[in-house]
Amino acid sequence: MTSASRRAILALSTGALIAATAKANEVQAEQTAAVAPTLQKPPVKRTFVEWAGPPIPVWSHRPEGLGSDAPVLFIMHGVGRDADRYLSEWQGVADKYRFIAICPEFSQASFPGALNYNLGGVLDREGKPRPRQLWSYSSIGPLFAWFVAQERLTANTFDLFGHSAGGQFAHRFSAFASPPSLRRVIAANAGWYTLPDPDGAWPFGLKGAPGGEETLKTWLASDLTILLGTMDTDPNHRSLNNDPPHKSQGAHRLARGVNFYSTGRAVAAKMGLPFGWTIDYAPGIDHNNGGMASFAAARLFPL
Repeated sequence: MTSASRRAILALSTGALIAATAKANEVQAEQTAAVAPTLQKPPVKRTFVEWAGPPIPVWSHRPEGLGSDAPVLFIMHGVGRDADRYLSEWQGVADKYRFIAICPEFSQASFPGALNYNLGGVLDREGKPRPRQLWSYSSIGPLFAWFVAQERLTANTFDLFGHSAGGQFAHRFSAFASPPSLRRVIAANAGWYTLPDPDGAWPFGLKGAPGGEETLKTWLASDLTILLGTMDTDPNHRSLNNDPPHKSQGAHRLARGVNFYSTGRAVAAKMGLPFGWTIDYAPGIDHNNGGMASFAAARLFPL
């Protein structure tokens, strides 16, 4: 991507951010704790081993009365690797919107650092490709099939939501994994992104990543939503990467999300490729998984 192209995309991103912020300010904020307290079932914890990688603890919540045809949502935790907390913030939302919530736990011990969680373990520390069956992204398809069997479900598709580091996992998962059973992905409040730039070096672009141009084509056409909290604008947030390559994507998470979407739209237009992404906003929400939950659920499972 040329420097002129990057300047054009940055100008487009800035305009989109201003317009999005103005729109968000006009929108009446939805209730973020829209679900009244209920007597929830305790979460179920299992351990998933039926794949080539290490065992994965899996937390899940199936609301009372849901039949075998219930929809399934994977929820990807953040940098704290705290799947149990993430699930607790989604239980009431799952009860209201009537879906099964699954939170796999990618521990630091089994998936050390951002390399093996946020970035999926697709390359090793020397930048060499790892076997596809060992990517953390490659666990989700088999985990879904296993969970369907465990719960005796008839579902043949699932959706996936990720927040913060989980949002990083989610948007790259939509690029590099996309099993046939995947329906939709929502990436929320990611700290930085792999841009759909075939000339940008991995992990900030696709150069050196598996798949090449075919990955770009299928990724841009995928059903990916970038969901952004309009108050996630702290440029000095404690877990926000702020060295030059990250900061070049924007001053804060809201700006970086808008830049990511605008880059994808510009690349698709330049290459004449179908573009399936959407961008959406959670008015008044900062960097908060629980605050984003009802906004995401309302878009995936409208009542």
